Amino acid sequence: MAFIYEHIRTKGYSPLHLEEHYARLTALSEELFCAPLDCSSESLAERIGEALRMGGCSPRTENAVCVRRYDSGEIVVEAVDMIYNSFSLRALRPEGYICRVSGELLTKNTSAKEAMLELNRTTAQIADKGVAIWANDSGEVVAIDGASAVAVFEDEIRFSQCGSGVEFELARKELKSRSRKVTTAPIQIEELPKIKELLGIDYRGVTAIEGYGAHHYMDITAEKIAHLVATAEKG
Repeated sequence: MAFIYEHIRTKGYSPLHLEEHYARLTALSEELFCAPLDCSSESLAERIGEALRMGGCSPRTENAVCVRRYDSGEIVVEAVDMIYNSFSLRALRPEGYICRVSGELLTKNTSAKEAMLELNRTTAQIADKGVAIWANDSGEVVAIDGASAVAVFEDEIRFSQCGSGVEFELARKELKSRSRKVTTAPIQIEELPKIKELLGIDYRGVTAIEGYGAHHYMDITAEKIAHLVATAEKG
């Protein structure tokens, strides 16, 4: 069955950025299924708490759920694994390989995107390739392992114009308020050798990619972004 989805992080059993996630789900539901969500944001918050309790998640840690809205109208909420207790720079640092994709649909949170990610990850395990860096027919990087991309150059921190998501937008807002070097523009494959850091941002946190111009000692911006988002969420 076809579905759309949002990953929503929580503090204990209380969802973070619920109204933003709810708005994204509603907009995508109306765009693809021609109907709004069949539940209120308040009802969704209750279902998120119940899913976390049923999943044995702690009320004292940061957790996450996946909310799926199927083409039938059914809404399913499931707890997903979370390693970190705040928005963080992830400990893993995978290498990336270029994977060509076509169409905007693959960058939206749909079952098509999930199927493509599953195929990429299976291929990566078999071939020991690392994570897929999706690039469109114009040579523009549109996602990294499904996460929105950020490239750090010598004098610029560039957020992909194809990027979206609650954490991605929060990171851009917080960093832009503190730096004049933040831009929003295409990230081209041909530019990757010039970068200092290549990052993916989504509900899992900030993922720094190995290779191209990036090296282990250059995660300065990645750490800063993770810290800014975590601090903003603490209020």
